[in-house]
Amino acid sequence: MSDSAVDPDQFTRQGSITKTYYRDVYSAIQPSKPEFSQAGKVTIVTGAGKGIGRAIAQTHAKSGVKGLVLITQSAQSAEETKAIVEAEYPSVEVLALPTDVLDEKAVARTFEAIKGKFGTAHTLINNAGVLSSVAPIDQSDSTTWWKDFEVNVRGTYHVTAAFLRLIAGTPDIQPTIVNLISSIALTPPKLSSYFMSKLSVAKFTEFVSAENARVAAYSLSPGIVLTSMTLDGFKPYAKDTAELSGAVTVYLAAKRPEYLNGRHLSVNWDLEELEARKDEIASSDKLKVGQFC
Repeated sequence: MSDSAVDPDQFTRQGSITKTYYRDVYSAIQPSKPEFSQAGKVTIVTGAGKGIGRAIAQTHAKSGVKGLVLITQSAQSAEETKAIVEAEYPSVEVLALPTDVLDEKAVARTFEAIKGKFGTAHTLINNAGVLSSVAPIDQSDSTTWWKDFEVNVRGTYHVTAAFLRLIAGTPDIQPTIVNLISSIALTPPKLSSYFMSKLSVAKFTEFVSAENARVAAYSLSPGIVLTSMTLDGFKPYAKDTAELSGAVTVYLAAKRPEYLNGRHLSVNWDLEELEARKDEIASSDKLKVGQFC
């Protein structure tokens, strides 16, 4: 089937709980708006070396953060993102910290460096993730299959736990955590480990919210973005921009909507429409694991 015979909005439309959906930054969430200013704040972005993570880092720089921490697997990609941000936003202090998120001691050293540079941080965006196993369960390799859980779940746990310890000494700040997940209502054959690991992260987000009254925590699907991880079968539908994810994370960090705290949302959903339904959402289990619609 040619791309011209494909409806690129098919999955986006089916997965939207709002009448209007977006695939790029729209006026209501422009990160340059004064009400979304992140002036004086420090944002940490994992997986910031390319793709969605790099776009998120750039968007937070655009929103006026004081400091930006780039956590990447590769030193080269960290420096590349740092150079891009510093060239466009020279007033932002950028700290590039290549870190293996599976190495708990390395993550601890990274957060010591953050504390030494900035004292604390206000926002954590857990974007680092992998899609390793592409095979039916009975034909998959257990080590490859489990790698998605190691990076996507254990890595997210390591960084989040370190962030929670970092902010414990600064009770005056209002911290935000955004965990990038996926369109986890889908069940694409051959992708069990990836989608199950992202479902685990969504439940993990609920626990972060339940255990930390001061923290606003959200699970965020970035839609379908064309990146190096995008499989061929998804490419005709990959029309969401990485900048849309960046803008939504700034919106969440700025507004910290309580009615979405501990819940799942998609970058495609109309946030003004969601806001109008906040009482309905807050008084139910909507957008929690087990009831995503």
